Amino acid sequence: MTGVSAWVEVPFAVQKPLDGLRADRFLAARLHRYSRSQVQRLIAAGRVSLDGRPVKAATRLAAGRTVLIRYPRHEELPCPHEELPILHEDERLLVVDKPAPLLCHPTDRVHNNTATSILKRQFPGRRLHLVHRLDRETSGALLLAKDAAAARFLAGCFTARRVRKEYLALAWGRPAWRREVVDVPLGRELGEIKVRQRSGTGVCAVTEFELLAAGAGLCLVLARPKTGRLHQIRVHLAHLGHPVLGDKLYTGSGELYLKAVRKTLTEADLQRLGASRQMLHARRLVFPHPDGGREFSVACPPPADFRAALSEAGIPWS
Repeated sequence: MTGVSAWVEVPFAVQKPLDGLRADRFLAARLHRYSRSQVQRLIAAGRVSLDGRPVKAATRLAAGRTVLIRYPRHEELPCPHEELPILHEDERLLVVDKPAPLLCHPTDRVHNNTATSILKRQFPGRRLHLVHRLDRETSGALLLAKDAAAARFLAGCFTARRVRKEYLALAWGRPAWRREVVDVPLGRELGEIKVRQRSGTGVCAVTEFELLAAGAGLCLVLARPKTGRLHQIRVHLAHLGHPVLGDKLYTGSGELYLKAVRKTLTEADLQRLGASRQMLHARRLVFPHPDGGREFSVACPPPADFRAALSEAGIPWS
C-alpha cells in the first residue's frame, strides 16, 4: 500500500440502461466512490478516453461503446487465486465460480485481485467480456462472453429480463411466510455511504423469495430477482426484517461497513455480523445461448464457508 508504480486502464462498457448519458453522469453512476465533480476532474485531467481519444464531460455515450479510465497502479498484496473454477466453457461462453471476497473488475485501488484480471492470466491472449457483475462479497456463477457479438446479445438479454437468476441467501430470523414477492422501489440513500441503497423510493425493483429452511435464528432463502438493481436482494431482505448474515452494509445503519472500510471492526462487531462476509451466493443462471437462442442453464454449488454457516445453524444442505 505504498507508491504508484505504473498506470492501468480500466474499461467501462456502456449498456442500454445508461445509453445516451453524458460521460460525467455515466461514470458517476458506475464509480460509486466518486461524485460527479470528482469524475469531471478526472475527465479534465485527460484520464478518460473513448476510442483512444480524450472524452469530454458532455459527450453522449452510446450503448456498445467502452470508456477507459487511467488510474495509478498501486501496490497490492499477492493474489490468492491463480485460477477461477470453470463451471462451463464453449466457443462463445465462459461461466466461472467467483469466490468471495473478490471484485469482478479493476477499480482505482485494486487491479490484480479481480476476477477479470485473474482470467486474463488464466486465458492469455483471449479477450473476455464481462456480461454482468456480482458484489465483492457475493460468491457464485459469473458469466462472460468470448466475443463482442455474444457480449452484445447477452447484455440485451439481461436488459430485456430474459435471464433468470437464482441466489441462495442465509439471513437472520425465521420468516412467517413461505413465499413472498417484494415489489418495492430502490434508490441511493443520501448520506455518508454513497453505495448504500434505500427501499421505498427510486426505480422499480421486484424480488421473489422462497423460504427453503430455518434453523437456529437463521433461515435459508431462495431469491429470484426480476430486476437488476444495485444490492437488490440484500436491501429487499433487510426491508422484510431479515438482513443477510454478515452483510456489513445493511446490518443496522451501515456503521459496520464504515468500520470495515476504516479497518476498525472489533471482535464484538464480527459477532454481531455472524460471518466475515455476506452469505449470498449466485447458484444458477438460465439464459438464451448466443448460438440459436436455446435456453441454457448453469448451476454453481455453494462454497465451503456458506455450507459451514448452514451447518452451524443446523440447516441441512444436500
